[in-house]
This record gives sequence, C-alpha cells and structure tokens, in this order.
Amino acid sequence: MSLDEKLDLGIQVIELEKQGKLEEAAKLTRQMPLPPYMAKWAKKRMGADFLKQGGWNLSEAEAEYGPGWLDK
Repeated sequence: MSLDEKLDLGIQVIELEKQGKLEEAAKLTRQMPLPPYMAKWAKKRMGADFLKQGGWNLSEAEAEYGPGWLDK
C-alpha cells in the first residue's frame, strides 16, 4: 500500500471518528498495514490469535519476516 493510500485511509478514519462511527473507524484502521515491529510486538504480547482474529493487515510484516512468520 502506497503512502498516499495510507494517508487517504487515515483521513477517512478521522472523519468517521468525528461522526461518532467508531466501529467503522476501527475496521478501516485495521486495513492499514501494521508496521512489522508493531506486528511482532503484538504477537509477543497478545499472541498470534489476536492478530489472526482481529483482521489486521499484516502484509508488511509478512514481507519482512516471511510467510508463516505468525505461526513460528
């Protein structure tokens, strides 16, 4: 996802939050790629299932750590 795409999503999230649509904003937030260091931290602290079931975009973490990193 390009930087412009991430910024566009961020603006949409802010607008949804302003409208009080917090659940929609949270879902949209999870569509943004989670930075690899944050994904690794979340896996360590909250477990792989948290990331799998939460619907997080892990594309950048998979690119950095390789496929299947979440199950290792």
